[in-house]
Amino acid sequence: MTDTDRPRIQSRSRRLLAYLGHNRDQLIVDATVLLTWIVVSAAVFRWLALPQWAHYLVLFVGIAVYAKLTPAWERPYRSLD
Repeated sequence: MTDTDRPRIQSRSRRLLAYLGHNRDQLIVDATVLLTWIVVSAAVFRWLALPQWAHYLVLFVGIAVYAKLTPAWERPYRSLD
């Protein structure tokens, strides 16, 4: 979709709703994957009695890698500038 095909939306609240509606499926997938990563890593680190700082490091690296590998969310509207 080119920038000229996208509508202009003046209201901030309508832009937010359009953005969230357009990216709804990816938002659900992202939230599910990240929540699963947090819960599983916490369970593993607690079960193995590993240090908390290592858990934080694993959480950070895992989330950073996931963010790098997944596509960015898209705006379904043109910018107002």
